[in-house]
Amino acid sequence: MLPTVAEVLQLPALRAAAPEVLAGDPSSAVVRWVHSSEVYEMGGLLAGGELLLTTGLGLHGRTAQQIAEYVEQLADAGCSALALEVGRSFAAVPAELVQTAQRRGMVLLALREVVPFVRMVEDFHELLLRRKLSWRRAGEPIWQELLGLVVSGQGLAAVLHATARLADCPVELVDVDGRVVERSSVPGLADSAERSVAEVRGPHGPVGRLVLHGRPTPRRGSVAERAAVAVALELGRHPDVGSRPSLAQAVVTDLVAGVLVSRGDLQARLSAAGWLPAAGTPLLVAAVEFDRRTPASEAVPAVREAAEAVLGRCLVGAAGSAVVVLGRGWPRAAQARQREAAERMRALLCAGAEDPAVRTIGVADPVTDLAAVPGAVARAREVIAMSRRIGGRHPVVLARDVAVHRLLAGGVDGAELAGFVTAQLGPLLDHDAAHGTDLLRTLDAHLATGMSKTRTAGALGIRRQTLYARLQRIERLLGAPVDDPVQRTCLGVAMSAWRVRTGLDPQTVPGPLH
Repeated sequence: MLPTVAEVLQLPALRAAAPEVLAGDPSSAVVRWVHSSEVYEMGGLLAGGELLLTTGLGLHGRTAQQIAEYVEQLADAGCSALALEVGRSFAAVPAELVQTAQRRGMVLLALREVVPFVRMVEDFHELLLRRKLSWRRAGEPIWQELLGLVVSGQGLAAVLHATARLADCPVELVDVDGRVVERSSVPGLADSAERSVAEVRGPHGPVGRLVLHGRPTPRRGSVAERAAVAVALELGRHPDVGSRPSLAQAVVTDLVAGVLVSRGDLQARLSAAGWLPAAGTPLLVAAVEFDRRTPASEAVPAVREAAEAVLGRCLVGAAGSAVVVLGRGWPRAAQARQREAAERMRALLCAGAEDPAVRTIGVADPVTDLAAVPGAVARAREVIAMSRRIGGRHPVVLARDVAVHRLLAGGVDGAELAGFVTAQLGPLLDHDAAHGTDLLRTLDAHLATGMSKTRTAGALGIRRQTLYARLQRIERLLGAPVDDPVQRTCLGVAMSAWRVRTGLDPQTVPGPLH
């Protein structure tokens, strides 16, 4: 069981820094690792669960919007907590940090005393080692008791009752669609936001979740992890138990795993799941990605409701951090309708949520052949991955939106791609780095607006005279007019390649783009 932020704050190095909690709940946020960085674009480099230490150097001189965006990127990446050392870059914690952290539910700490960050990382590493050793010793009696119930054939209810007693809280088992399969006999089960959840996995993927209703503690986390294994073993003894994956979830799991590729097999499986479109019907495949706070398996019912409100009857299942949707759609040429449908789904999912958990909806090109469905599922997920890779923050992304990026990432040698970017954009990159200008951002906006000077100036928030001066400088550095058809094509491809290589969006990253 990983420690919470509250536990990490008790480490000697953290205590010596006189931490003050400004936002979030340290007792519920779990820390996987402690890391320090002054990089502004840190969100794309995190794996989730970090306590990030910073002096604020990367935020110095940023606007209020850029500071808020910094926290947004950390929260999107699943960062558990941000700790800012006060006194170096900032005399006080910026209000934008506090407000955004509060809205996103991320823990924000102010460190009032100067303590080397390396000591904090070392203390955390020692804590993990101690916990791992004690976890193994302390968990043996729990595991032995639960395993004994399975071996003696006491049944699922007995396993849940024992789990509830060991964890001192009510317990329930829910299937992958969120339906309750079995509850413990401990009274007082309430719809509480405080709970510990452990995934129950079968031989072919997730089969449900074990939910412990009560404030997360190391003890409950330890019980949950062992009980999830015991429940999986018990379910394996009874293949007909109602907690097996739904037929729809099983189809999605096998599509993602690549084991369901035959047209005949897929047709039979879809028919058994009660969702078999007529031959030749355009099929729309989408992947709805959620942030790390929301397990995709828990979001399946909500996604199904939103998708069916827009597309009619759908087949829906969880896959990693996303929920896959198969629905009846429109021909490939009707991309405006596809985008509109995805935006309506997202609006329904986000309705009433102050901080929506939905990150991105990726939509593959429609297919009409069942044999093409596995590829469409893979592409919908790739669309999300590519959007994240190029620094995109668009809520709905169609395959065509990142088609060039996917082509460049998969079909061009890395060194050759780097050489192409340098040849096309090198003079602008060098000039921006040397003089602090925004020529690359200006060119990117000009390409995006179809070379409309009025729209480009509006997008950048500058006067047209300023834009004219920038375009003249760009053309002088590149040695060619940007509105030349061949030059325009090359520059557009080069900007896409630059995004693939750097993972940045020039319109959202502040400061010169090196």
